Amino acid sequence: MLNRSIICKVANRLRKGGYTLSQAFRMAWKLAKGKASVKVAGVTKERRQEAIEHLSRYNPETVSFSLLREKQNSFDLNAIAVYASVGNGKPYKMGYISAAVACLLSGVIDNITTVNARLQAITGGFYADMVQGLRLSLSI
Repeated sequence: MLNRSIICKVANRLRKGGYTLSQAFRMAWKLAKGKASVKVAGVTKERRQEAIEHLSRYNPETVSFSLLREKQNSFDLNAIAVYASVGNGKPYKMGYISAAVACLLSGVIDNITTVNARLQAITGGFYADMVQGLRLSLSI
């Protein structure tokens, strides 16, 4: 059952972040139903392309994602890092939630509830020299 109190708190936080009231409630309900979708930014840094290739070999149900706030990040005070792990393996940083979305979700994560993520799709990479990306489905 969906907790309406949390949905209202999330909508109010999104409203303070710049959404209109109706947009805020639509987004809060999308988050509650697990239908909010975001791309992961920074997937071309370090060895993240190799990590995405590694993840593509596994069943999506065995891959878990976690979102961790990086309050000390000097580039973005609202930064939310995306970590992936397979089974009970060590988490690996895959990138970040984009700054525009992180600006809205950071207050939700800090003050209200956790935001869960699961793999929606691995995008791109149709040819050997193409960049691959991650699309996550978020829920509260």
